[in-house]
Amino acid sequence: MSVDQTQSFRSSAGDQASTDPSQVAPAAGQQKGGQDMFMTLLLAQIRNQSPLDPADPSQFVNQLAQMSQVQTTQSMLQQLQSQASMLRELQGVALGAQVGKPVLVQTDRFHSDGSAALSGRLTLSGAESDTTLVLTNAAGQRTRIDLGKRAAGASDFQIKLADYGLPAGDYQLELATASGGSGLLELKAQVSGVRLPVNGAEPVLSLAGLGDFPASSVSALLGQAGAAA
Repeated sequence: MSVDQTQSFRSSAGDQASTDPSQVAPAAGQQKGGQDMFMTLLLAQIRNQSPLDPADPSQFVNQLAQMSQVQTTQSMLQQLQSQASMLRELQGVALGAQVGKPVLVQTDRFHSDGSAALSGRLTLSGAESDTTLVLTNAAGQRTRIDLGKRAAGASDFQIKLADYGLPAGDYQLELATASGGSGLLELKAQVSGVRLPVNGAEPVLSLAGLGDFPASSVSALLGQAGAAA
């Protein structure tokens, strides 16, 4: 084949590819999987390559390998999403069984209804001669509540906010110790309801007298209502 004939062949092939949309356009316009579209485009690329400068076969192999990797990743992602959704549903069922029972939540904020007592647990790494709860309302006003001397380890507390003139509202909560050391502060309340978001987000627990909390903030399930912690 002469060079002129080769150039003529390339020109006719290019004209055919540009004027005959049946080779590629239908595949791109149809609702097919990514693999079908990829194979259609790959075959069109092979069919219309230059006879004088053919594509490296290794490029096609690499493209196929990349496509396979993408499909595998997408499949794994779909499986993980399905498993995560199933786990959330199971978690919601388990949490639903806790309605009416007390739990501990690790949090630094709560919503008071103005009447319920504030109960919780302190866990200290060492003995403290003085421990204090500091409550800050939405206006930034701070109220210090003395919890007295505390031994190392876990100990419970219960206070009535009304005794300190604290009305219903949102409060920030922190623990202060005489030594300046930190400790674990948990609040205790009964589960009054469980909400399962339709968008697949984390379940939310409604705790009597404290407000709503994500399931991940629950640090302990205390069993039957009224049972000792």
